[in-house]
Amino acid sequence: MGKIKQGILGGFKGKVGTVIGSSWNGISYMRGIAQSVKNANTPAQQTQRAFFKEVMGITGQLSNEQLAFLFPLTPKGMTRRNALAQQLAADALVDGNNKSVDLANVTTLGNAPTADLPAAAIVADGDNLAISWDGASDFRSAHADEYPAVFVANVTKKKVFLLNSSVPFGSSGVQSFSVGLSAYGEATDTFSGFMLATGAQTAQIGFGTLSIVNRPERRK
Repeated sequence: MGKIKQGILGGFKGKVGTVIGSSWNGISYMRGIAQSVKNANTPAQQTQRAFFKEVMGITGQLSNEQLAFLFPLTPKGMTRRNALAQQLAADALVDGNNKSVDLANVTTLGNAPTADLPAAAIVADGDNLAISWDGASDFRSAHADEYPAVFVANVTKKKVFLLNSSVPFGSSGVQSFSVGLSAYGEATDTFSGFMLATGAQTAQIGFGTLSIVNRPERRK
């Protein structure tokens, strides 16, 4: 039972209901009793914790500079990394008790303006990772001399990258470039991704001066 000191408005020592009273250096304190959590390790909670760990593991692969590249507009009420986590979590693949990020279904990220960009084909080709695009669009015709960036996802290993294209959009037809595969995965891995318009008239090196002008349209 708690004991009240100095009248009803004074401090108390001991437990009263769900409150514990104590004092330190002559100062009275009150705190709530720690609440026990029943079934804190249910299958559903394990699934959600594993999913959260996976999402944060993916967002942690990108630097702050790369996040600023994807989110040129500062998200309201959250960090860029949390905004990316929220977008990735929206593309969840649920299979029974398993829940994971479906990188193959991610077609755009960030909050830059949208544009009609060609779809990117990303495949392992021998010792290289080949990125190519085809198809006509009004945006491509008007920005044939600009060099895009490509968001690359290794769907198998849950890895993500941002690559600068070494060739411009081109007004029509197939355009492609390759990078060494070893830095991005293995020949048996599945890759996915999408293009981002930068407005750059020369091939970019690094991300120091790189910014997104447009990104793909979001799915309806």
